[in-house]
Amino acid sequence: MISPWAVLAGAAAAGGVALLASELRPAPPDLGSALDRLHRAPARERPGAPAAPDRWYDRLGERCTTLPGARIPRRELALIGRTPARFMLHKLLFALLGLLLPAYLGALAALLDVALPVLLPALAGPVLAAVLWMVPDAVVRGEAKEARVEYLHGVASYLELVALERAADCGPADSLVRAAAVGRGAVFRRLSDALDRAATDRLPPWDGLDALADELGLTPLQDVADIMRISGTDGAAVYDTLRARSRSLRAELLAEDLARANTDSERMVAPGSALTMLMTALIAFPALYQMLHSG
Repeated sequence: MISPWAVLAGAAAAGGVALLASELRPAPPDLGSALDRLHRAPARERPGAPAAPDRWYDRLGERCTTLPGARIPRRELALIGRTPARFMLHKLLFALLGLLLPAYLGALAALLDVALPVLLPALAGPVLAAVLWMVPDAVVRGEAKEARVEYLHGVASYLELVALERAADCGPADSLVRAAAVGRGAVFRRLSDALDRAATDRLPPWDGLDALADELGLTPLQDVADIMRISGTDGAAVYDTLRARSRSLRAELLAEDLARANTDSERMVAPGSALTMLMTALIAFPALYQMLHSG
């Protein structure tokens, strides 16, 4: 008869594996945030409004950011809108899971009367913790790569809108602000916030775009700031320059999409060849078997 403790231990192990799989799986889009992006104007916090209190796990993650040797990909985190404290908290949770999982499996094996080396959990725990410590880094890099493409598409559209505003005889500063107010996506919200911060600090709007470009590591956004700075200080006509930069950025994005599609097509060659060989073997095997055993 199976021990109830073994059943509970197996259920807990299955729950842990399910939680790990749900953490690694990309999260579905939040419907509330999507509707908010479509139907609302960006809300601003009141200057006198109290800040939301930090949760205890956010404070724990903030303390972990000062750990020696901790590398925080700040630009990638800025692209996906995640704080360094939350990133370090994820790393800590994964490392703790890797450290405790071998000990838990060892206890489960002892309940099932399965002989395992005593030193196995002690040796496998630190190794698995070190491996899982790097998992959030890979997840952040993947999400940041997708977010970067989204930002570049948004910057290309922003270039076109700024060019149209300049063609309508708006000033350089007004063109940047009005073009950013047109969009309702996450990229345009970040642009509007950067321009609002520059206005609050009594700086030109292109300085706000400079700061955002440096924070996110987006060279095309830096180009927008440089072009509009020339227009604002020297009065240069920049309509053709903005349109040309937008076209070149779209061409770069299209070239990257084509290269990615070619890479995916090349990856499908090996599975397709293997499937063809398997089907050929299945079709030819009965005939060969009949020929070899007919005598």
